[in-house]
Amino acid sequence: MFARIFTKEEADALLPEIRRVLSQMRQARKELSEVQARLPEARGLERRALEEEARFLLGSLEADARYLASLGVFLKDLDRGLVDFPARVGGEVVFLCWQEGEPEVTHYHPLAGGFAERRPLKEETNGLLPQAPRPGETRPGA
Repeated sequence: MFARIFTKEEADALLPEIRRVLSQMRQARKELSEVQARLPEARGLERRALEEEARFLLGSLEADARYLASLGVFLKDLDRGLVDFPARVGGEVVFLCWQEGEPEVTHYHPLAGGFAERRPLKEETNGLLPQAPRPGETRPGA
């Protein structure tokens, strides 16, 4: 179903990289908006340069989205910095749900649910998440 199933520890370890990519994507989107605002008035070489810059910025956004997908995570909302990680809680496949500003992954929700159905990862739930493999140990789906 999913290319990767995360432990909480694996999801937490990816957060610095995810924060970096989200910031990069927001910057590209801001620059793209500025370029698009200038396009209607531009003519000739200036217009061609702006069109090329817009194509480059769109490509950058698409590449960053593909990169996040290649990590196995799902970007749900760029503005809110909302990202889901496929995981197992109590034998059920769910999404670990992280929102930018949170220091670590602390919530999950059912696959069919969304942010509104977020539930905290409580102490008793943490024991149900798969643990990170020990050195030399391999885990199916990782």
